[in-house]
Amino acid sequence: MTDAADACPGDVERYEQLRAQALDGEPSGFRLGLALLERRGVAAWSRAWGSTAPARPTVAAPAPTILAPVAADDELVGALASMALARAAAG
Repeated sequence: MTDAADACPGDVERYEQLRAQALDGEPSGFRLGLALLERRGVAAWSRAWGSTAPARPTVAAPAPTILAPVAADDELVGALASMALARAAAG
């Protein structure tokens, strides 16, 4: 980069993440600006990151709802078991 005054916070971390993905051959390097870095250099890559909007925070998926067993479930299991036993006895 040209000098520390032009550096954006997080440049080193983003560069190392991009570098690791490129060395591993991962195809997701384009999201981190691999083409810009290859064509225009580190300084242009850093300036581009500084002019972009911050990424939206990821929304966590809601926790799955755990339903308590219902009495009807027991009846259904009993009916299915009876059908399976009857089928097995019939041959």
